[in-house]
Amino acid sequence: MSKLFTRAILSIGLLMLMSMSVFAQTASLTGRITDSEGQAVLGATVQVQGTQAATASGPEGAYSFQNIAVGNQTITVTAMGYKTASKAIAIKAGENVLDIVIENTASDLDEIVVIGYGVARKKQISGSVASVGPKDFNKGVVSSPDQLLAGKVAGLTVNRSGGDPTAGATVQLRGPSSLTASSSPLYVIDGVVGANIELVAPDDIVSMDVMKDASSTAIYGSRAANGVIFVTTKRGKAGTPVLSYSGYAATERIANQVNVLSAAEHAAFVEEHGLAVSPSEAGHTTDWQEAITRTGFSHNHNLSMTGGSEGTRYNASINYFSNQGIVKRNDLERIVARVGLDQNAFDDRLKLALNLANSLNRSNHVDYGIFNGAARFVPTSPIMSDDPTYAPYGGYFQVPGRTGYMNPVAMLNQRDENRNNNTLLASLKADLTLYKGLTWTNVLSYQQNQYDRKYYMHRTDFDSNALGQGFAQRTNLKNIDQILESYLNYNLTKDQHAFDAMVGYSYQKTKNNDGVIARSTGFLSDDLGANNLNLGTLPNGYNPFQDYPYILESLLISYYGRVGYTFADKYILSAAVRRDGSSKFGANNRWATFGSVSGAWRISEEAFMKDQTIFSDLKLKAGYGVSGNQNIDPYRQIIIFGPRDGQFYYNGEWVNAYGVNQNENPDLKWESASMFNAGIDFELLKGRFSGSVEYYNKETKDLLYEYDVPSPPYQYNRLLANGASMTNKGVEVVLNAVVYRNENFSYNTSVNFARNINKVGSLASNIENIGVSQRFEGGIGLEGWTGQTASIVLPGHALGTFYVANYIGYDEATQKTIYQKPNGELVTQDQISAPDDYMVMGQALPKFTYGWNNNFQFKNWDFNFFLRGMYGNQIFNATRADLSRLQQANVTNISKDAVEEGIFETPLIASSRFLEDGSFLRLDNATLGYTFKTGNLRHLKNARVYLTAQNLFTITNYSGVDPEVGLGGLAPGIDNRNYYPKTRSFSMGVNFTF
Repeated sequence: MSKLFTRAILSIGLLMLMSMSVFAQTASLTGRITDSEGQAVLGATVQVQGTQAATASGPEGAYSFQNIAVGNQTITVTAMGYKTASKAIAIKAGENVLDIVIENTASDLDEIVVIGYGVARKKQISGSVASVGPKDFNKGVVSSPDQLLAGKVAGLTVNRSGGDPTAGATVQLRGPSSLTASSSPLYVIDGVVGANIELVAPDDIVSMDVMKDASSTAIYGSRAANGVIFVTTKRGKAGTPVLSYSGYAATERIANQVNVLSAAEHAAFVEEHGLAVSPSEAGHTTDWQEAITRTGFSHNHNLSMTGGSEGTRYNASINYFSNQGIVKRNDLERIVARVGLDQNAFDDRLKLALNLANSLNRSNHVDYGIFNGAARFVPTSPIMSDDPTYAPYGGYFQVPGRTGYMNPVAMLNQRDENRNNNTLLASLKADLTLYKGLTWTNVLSYQQNQYDRKYYMHRTDFDSNALGQGFAQRTNLKNIDQILESYLNYNLTKDQHAFDAMVGYSYQKTKNNDGVIARSTGFLSDDLGANNLNLGTLPNGYNPFQDYPYILESLLISYYGRVGYTFADKYILSAAVRRDGSSKFGANNRWATFGSVSGAWRISEEAFMKDQTIFSDLKLKAGYGVSGNQNIDPYRQIIIFGPRDGQFYYNGEWVNAYGVNQNENPDLKWESASMFNAGIDFELLKGRFSGSVEYYNKETKDLLYEYDVPSPPYQYNRLLANGASMTNKGVEVVLNAVVYRNENFSYNTSVNFARNINKVGSLASNIENIGVSQRFEGGIGLEGWTGQTASIVLPGHALGTFYVANYIGYDEATQKTIYQKPNGELVTQDQISAPDDYMVMGQALPKFTYGWNNNFQFKNWDFNFFLRGMYGNQIFNATRADLSRLQQANVTNISKDAVEEGIFETPLIASSRFLEDGSFLRLDNATLGYTFKTGNLRHLKNARVYLTAQNLFTITNYSGVDPEVGLGGLAPGIDNRNYYPKTRSFSMGVNFTF
């Protein structure tokens, strides 16, 4: 027993000695990370090479490791904007200190920018390219990645009018440039051309590079007239696996409401002016806008992992986003999953990249008519009533016989619309190094979108199409896009000469609208909604497939190439050409060629600039190119037969009527945009100040436009043809500054300014004797405003030109509004003939747009705020016009502005009375964050919490809900009662990296 006890004591003692020996072999390591100027570097990643030990430098550049193994170790430091540094140290028991200086990159000029079918350093770019990274993205609740760029890029307008989470944004680069085709830029995501932007979660984006001028975009030929936006996402990196989580929760409230009378104010106004309200519409207190809105709750969660070895790298992420709209029964839910695998083979000569992305969108939509109803409905009316009169309407109070007057709460609750969007993208990229500097790249991608929409109006819906019978519509469509890109890149550098060349081939096959649209009515129950159309009982002559879709197939084949030459890093030349063939256009114009040439001179590299210390970079650049626009549906060039004028009764049964619905045009071709771009890029005091100034002149020819044609000889009275033209000229300025920086505090700021002048050219077609001198657009559709329009497309004027009656004032004696005809004659409203007596009175497009971004950092704290706005645009406020019917206050609500104005004549014409200044300055977002010290935590590399506020205030003279109205289409800038109120949100979020 004693021997056993002795052995146990000896064993324990031996284990203790061994443990002491082990602990004796570990130590601590501390130090500071500074740059070449001695300034502390915050957020640098410090890693013990060959181990999982990693941390981030703190506010003073400090870092620390505990329990680091003794012996020879190598410490590696990486940080954005700095060169990677490695330093060896012999770790001894106890405390060790190692300060590391990391070298600033020469400037952001060495930043890698994505260009067409390749990459280039920023200093090598001779075209107009703007890059935006995560640190500059817009913060807060973002329902679509394009919102990240709003106000961040000079010349890029991202306009999202209203706070509907299910609505997209209008994106325009350097002004509108088409009358019929889409003006949206081309998105290229990780090399996949035309990929759906909703396939990317904002947290997965590494950079967004915007190519503005034709010398940069011409390599994409017929798809690039509206610019190109490259989206680069996170990829796997060799080393320790990195797990990241980011998430936020937010509340959203309505930022502004229509300024209508309350129930008490309305009752007082009606009594004061001797108006009589129907007894059924009196005695209640209803805030109709409050009845349809709520406080919305949103949350977003993103989990990602990257890692791998030098030969095999991986990345995976999943994002969940839920955005509850401020309008009841309106929301968006999205799941985006991405996975990527990069594999090297054959001594790294072959590099394979596989990407899979899937986006699942579920959304509930509302009828925008509820907003007009909420503003107009008499506030002394009840929402519901027990009176049996209203039983057919589900108990909702309604007023039969009153045109365009419907209970907004009933409309909200008795109409169901939900949509499901499933988008899948799979791509495989293979880079094979054939010879030193020669790489063959092949990209194969497959994108499929499955769209399913269900719409149902209850049997109690006040609408005549549904009342007593219900109405259902189901839309189920599939879109497929298949692309093959194959190209060779060659790079050769010798002495001071750098040469690059690229040639390639592209094949794209698209099939859209493969599915059905069907409708039904005559339901006995609302329980199944639009889930079983067969339960309806169709009346005689009812066509359930009136809106049956065309299957749209198209093929695009292209050949392209580019060459570039740089001498001594100061003379830069580049030229590109692309030959496109598209099945979308007429047999006589299937093929077109697009080309570009550009050059740059880096003056700062000249010998006579070597001794100066002001400019660290100074570059002049200029370029000219032609790109195209083919964003129209296929088959617009051929004759199409289809249902015409419903059905007719023949031989005892109803038969569909068919006829020509579209004329053929074998000469139909793409729109072409030629652009000259010139600018200067500069960097002063080693990057302390930097910026650019650019001028562009863009002319779009052969615009597609739908003309009225005589029938006969044409079989249909409309024809799509080329021929119109449009110009956009402008100046863009970007200024960046490191205002102040020391070890504890820094302040960086960036300002961008863009001025664009749009002008419509000829509206004549390229077909003899077919054309128009002008075209009226922007139908208003208010009660009593038959045929009224507010805009005109007129040569010599900008798109969005307002063409209305010239309002002079109000004559209180006669209680008549006074207008001036073009000949100077003063007349009353009833003497105006529309549109003959109208005149140009303003424009919807702004004179300039601007953005101002500010970043502050104090130790572990960071603060950012961003302002943006536009100036010089006008808005036609049809909403105010509709609420200015003081004489009809007994049957509709009116605005407080109209009461103050005191004009009792009902407005019946579109006039400058309702044109308002749309200029605004908006505090778009502000973020306060705190980064925790994680040096002593083994597994947590980074931790940050933040608070963000969006749309804190807007300074504007506009009297409507929000001055940021739609800027797309042929009649931008009209607030026509279909607004969705802007929101104000507050969110709290976290970022963790493990």
